[in-house]
Amino acid sequence: MFREDEDLGSVLYTIRRASIADLYDVCTIEETSFDDPYPRVLLAELLRRCPASFVAIDVNGRVIGYCVSSMRAEEAHLISIAVLRSRRRIGVAKTLIDELSRFLSDRGVMVLNLEVRVDNGNAIRLYSQLGFRRVGIVERYYSNGASALRMQIRLSRASRR
Repeated sequence: MFREDEDLGSVLYTIRRASIADLYDVCTIEETSFDDPYPRVLLAELLRRCPASFVAIDVNGRVIGYCVSSMRAEEAHLISIAVLRSRRRIGVAKTLIDELSRFLSDRGVMVLNLEVRVDNGNAIRLYSQLGFRRVGIVERYYSNGASALRMQIRLSRASRR
């Protein structure tokens, strides 16, 4: 299976749209990834309302990472992205964002926005490496009072592969 230093390219994985059957895996990843995880009922609602933009990566039938966005006209918002803790730093998040970006670009979306905790250096570095730029701070964004960095990337036809 995986080793911690293994690249995602060295294992068989499937990128697909998540379904309600993935709710248990998605909730488990969400709950182990965030101090204030989205509740199960909200994740289930996102699976129902945003099925086309709810992307999952699975290995051997189990979801190891997911992301979901909302779309409105030419803008999208990354609602959540999370990767199973034991599968981090092997390219899962980058693969998810690349797939989501292609999907959004193919539908005419030009901008993808997200918020990330100002103290989440690993995520900020990843988003910066993927081309997101810092566009502002949202004070007291999180329920615990923490602020968020708002980041944005302009999508282009180059996102398509």
